[in-house]
Amino acid sequence: MTETSKDYPLVGQPSDELDRRWSNLMQYFYAQVPASYMKKLGREKTGIRLKNGNYLANYAWVHQLHCIKRLHQAHFPERYFPNMTDYEKELQTEHSLHCLQMLVEAIMCKADETPLTMIWFDNSILPGGNRTIAHECVNWDRLIEGMEKVKVDPFEPGLLVHPKFGPVLPDGRDTVLDNRIGYIFNPVPLDRDQYP
Repeated sequence: MTETSKDYPLVGQPSDELDRRWSNLMQYFYAQVPASYMKKLGREKTGIRLKNGNYLANYAWVHQLHCIKRLHQAHFPERYFPNMTDYEKELQTEHSLHCLQMLVEAIMCKADETPLTMIWFDNSILPGGNRTIAHECVNWDRLIEGMEKVKVDPFEPGLLVHPKFGPVLPDGRDTVLDNRIGYIFNPVPLDRDQYP
């Protein structure tokens, strides 16, 4: 009926096993979409074209899971972001607020209408939710099977090359980025006329 953090497979206390579970999910963060889809969206000029002609994307569900991961990690900065500078703390706050907004939008867009009935507890005056009710869910195995076909490994040497700054990950997984928070203030889209 109820559970505690020890029962949560992705948001429990930090551990190497929990980090492995997140890494397994986050391998699907980058994916590719066909050029025909980008053309339909009218985004060919602004998109990031891959060598095979497809375009780089990430699906909303994996970005939303990334946000949950980041919010979880923000609770344990000593493990995930040790010795943060004041500037990194500001970036982390903005990244967390971005993630909260993404999740608010996702919930409001795909509102799960399953009623969570309430129960009384023997040891508390407050009622609680009985989350054991069935939900109508996506077929997760089928979703992941499809993602296997379109996932993109961003660490592949030469895959991500910024038109102005050059290779993003020149040393693959060994590349040390100067922004470990993964967020920037006041992002400005690249002028694709100047840098096609």
